[in-house]
Amino acid sequence: MTLAFVHHRAVLGLALASFSLAAPAAAGGSAKPDTLRGGELYRQGLAYYQEGRYVDALRSFQFATFFGITSARPYFAQGLCMLRLEGSEQAREMFERALAIDPAHAEAHYNLGLILYQSSDSAAARLHFARAVSLAPKLAGPHRALARMAEDQGDLAAAERELRLELAGAPQSAPARLGLGMLLLKADRPESALVELDRALAIDPRQTDAHLNRGRALARQERQREAAGAYRNGLSVDSTRAALWNALGTTLSRTHEDAEAASAFGRAVALDSADAASAYNLGVVRERLGERDAALASYREALRRDPRYAEAHLNLGVLLARIGRADQARTALERYLELAPDSPRAPEVRKALAGLRRGAGRAQ
Repeated sequence: MTLAFVHHRAVLGLALASFSLAAPAAAGGSAKPDTLRGGELYRQGLAYYQEGRYVDALRSFQFATFFGITSARPYFAQGLCMLRLEGSEQAREMFERALAIDPAHAEAHYNLGLILYQSSDSAAARLHFARAVSLAPKLAGPHRALARMAEDQGDLAAAERELRLELAGAPQSAPARLGLGMLLLKADRPESALVELDRALAIDPRQTDAHLNRGRALARQERQREAAGAYRNGLSVDSTRAALWNALGTTLSRTHEDAEAASAFGRAVALDSADAASAYNLGVVRERLGERDAALASYREALRRDPRYAEAHLNLGVLLARIGRADQARTALERYLELAPDSPRAPEVRKALAGLRRGAGRAQ
């Protein structure tokens, strides 16, 4: 029986940007009253935004345009507020208005690109990301976005190139170091990945994703005890990360510390109600510990969470057959073959099913 990993994307998921907003220059004595009032409203909007009062900030930025601020800034700021308020279509309109006024607004290009990417318009998104890079080569987000797009297309070399370009301009960017480490791990280069993940943690030791992937890089090199240490370091930062508990359990099971592994998988199961892999893994180690009833319960819990989890059907069926519940075993194994008819285990399962059916026929 093999343990299941909880898999994650290599490059970190893109977060819609919330760049620092710049206050307009103070108006001179000859400025029109409306311009003065617009500047005051814009500055008030900045203050609201920093406080997380996005509705109030949005209203202030809107009034700033009414009272004479004609630059791209208040439109860009409105777009950021709308993103915070989950209004991506309205945000898109604001970023487009900002770019109509100032086509060289790199951050507006980047944020508009993110919205387009999330709406599956990859070609248009790429153009805006590339424009943002050309306007502001040291701006971090566009390189990471282009790396994500390259990774989606399977071009890991191009993704690595974009992340290294970001790091050339911002060598202390912990997210870029993390993203590069994860990408190198996906490319099966665990030694190189470990270098970047260690650098990411030197910059920001509270990155739980860096601890998680550092552990995976160590485990890939068969350095299981060091991997367990990496996962524990991550859990010391955030003990609610189910993926860290699952990874720790997997590593402990490889070093035959099954009781401790069961405890770790149990924590993962309790923390993430959608995590079928940890429930399955808990079943594997419970079965190894001789806790058959508990193992059955774990496999069933995995299937409650994911009814199409083929390996859970298989392990459930095999265990039911061992304890003499032939009818239930047949049902589970038949479901496994429905889900994975071409798996390497399928011929063996078909042979076992044939034996169970012959036994049922003799019993009749």
